[in-house]
Amino acid sequence: MLLFFVISIALLALAGGLFWRWRQRIQGEIVEGAAIEWAHLQKHEPEFVAHLNEASFGAIYSRVNTPRFPGYVLAVAATFLLSLPVTFGAITGSIWAAGKLGLLPAPVEIVDYVRIGPQTATQPWQCDNICKLYIAEAFSGFFVYFAVLIIWLSIVAVFSRRYHGRRPGYLRDEIIRAKP
Repeated sequence: MLLFFVISIALLALAGGLFWRWRQRIQGEIVEGAAIEWAHLQKHEPEFVAHLNEASFGAIYSRVNTPRFPGYVLAVAATFLLSLPVTFGAITGSIWAAGKLGLLPAPVEIVDYVRIGPQTATQPWQCDNICKLYIAEAFSGFFVYFAVLIIWLSIVAVFSRRYHGRRPGYLRDEIIRAKP
């Protein structure tokens, strides 16, 4: 498991480095585009941008035109990876606490109460008591899987709300919004 986390963190660091290089290149293009657009607006619509200076216009232009999706994808991937130990710890702790409180039956109790075995018809999945214990223990994997899935979907929901909630409008709308 440690090797998995080391490799995953190394891949995440590599992706972060590539994202940083890409972002620097994009920022250069954004600065160039902002200068061109500023000159165009100063020439054709000077009263529209009269309340702005070139630096504040550049900030607005950058906020509107910088791609946000790759950064959010990287943040979601990092949150997935960093939440795994906490998620598995919380799931294991809740299973342990539920077992101590008597809320979860032990696999042996499941075998005693649930008839998985020879009855009136023979099925290919029926087996002896040890096999029944393995089947009963496998049921907990079902709950662990869905607990991790629910936590990951919660992470995606949080980042999706943030992504769409902070979405800038069109350039003209943001310039109008920046008016005092």
